[in-house]
Amino acid sequence: MRVLVKYLKLILIFSFLSSIAAYVYFTRFQKVSVELMPPEFRLCEKTITPNDTSYVEIKNWLIENKNGWSTDWNTPIAGLLYSYPSYSIVVFPTGVHVSYKTDSGYKRLIKSTEHKLRTSCKSVS
Repeated sequence: MRVLVKYLKLILIFSFLSSIAAYVYFTRFQKVSVELMPPEFRLCEKTITPNDTSYVEIKNWLIENKNGWSTDWNTPIAGLLYSYPSYSIVVFPTGVHVSYKTDSGYKRLIKSTEHKLRTSCKSVS
């Protein structure tokens, strides 16, 4: 009986430590991969390229804010959408959401922060 109690304690301790490790792993801050940005985006029913001000603005903002992102477990947020099949950016009043394809699947990251980026198509035109 004592051996069984000892094994149960070990299993509980291992489970507890594994849970903490998983929590720390999944909630750690991450970096956005700006290098994977596509050569163009659809923005407000137009195609923008690195020659467009809107493209340069969002790319520069992502470069300046590359660190400190969290994994986004929620559904997509409404906002100004920069879309491309393998990379999308949603700018909303209190932050930015980025999703892009990697070799291991899609990353979904979010950063809650103040910014001066456009948040609607009205402000783009």
